[in-house]
Amino acid sequence: MSKDHGVRLSYDGGLAEIRLNRPNARNALRGTDWLALLDAARAVAESGARAVVIRGDGHNFCSGFDVSEIAPGKTDAFAVVDGQVNPALKALRAIPVPVIAAVEGACVGGGFGIAAACDIVLCSQNAKLGSPYSAIGIMCDAGLHTFLRDTLGYQRAAYLIFTGKLLSAEEAQALGLCAEVYPDNMFESAMRAFAEKLAAGPTCALTMSKRILQHATDDTAGMEMEAVGQARVFSSEDAKAGISAFLAKTRPSFTGR
Repeated sequence: MSKDHGVRLSYDGGLAEIRLNRPNARNALRGTDWLALLDAARAVAESGARAVVIRGDGHNFCSGFDVSEIAPGKTDAFAVVDGQVNPALKALRAIPVPVIAAVEGACVGGGFGIAAACDIVLCSQNAKLGSPYSAIGIMCDAGLHTFLRDTLGYQRAAYLIFTGKLLSAEEAQALGLCAEVYPDNMFESAMRAFAEKLAAGPTCALTMSKRILQHATDDTAGMEMEAVGQARVFSSEDAKAGISAFLAKTRPSFTGR
């Protein structure tokens, strides 16, 4: 990734961090930045990282696509969405280990789509989430139609999409769009502790659970996947360590194998 791209990737032990790095633009992403996000997600997926945090620099998560780069009647919107935005979001979803969206400030438009592509969303109290595209005469994208419909049901999804309402962190949590809300002054430490706990967890089991959550189409398929998955997980080093520690009444130390 070039230094000109608004995406940075770093590692701290088993924890990877993807940082959206255009704070002066509230981390709005240009076309090249979406492609850099795609590259970062693919790199993380192959890195052996055991958990991932995606966040924004400068106390905003992401304000979506950089509108200064698009012009109605001139920009090929299909190429932008299908060739830049969607591949990045699909790559984020394809990361096999838990992915955490650490949301502060603005999380709107395509930024909301990035958070929706993650497994767990953690919010600071100052977070605002939504897709106010209707205010500028265009529709939301970034997978938000199906995500909001499947998460909230048709009525609430339609309400949020049609009105472009921005949700507070507490409202997002009440709707099931956010797992935890932390006070602004505690967000960094609480989010970091949560991410490090997942990175130190039984990676094989977490990876298998993520696969089932993403791909089981009904109860029968889910139970079949659980049987196959449990057979694999049971033979992992982490399962052996965890069961031994439980029997010995000690704390397990997982290695991710």
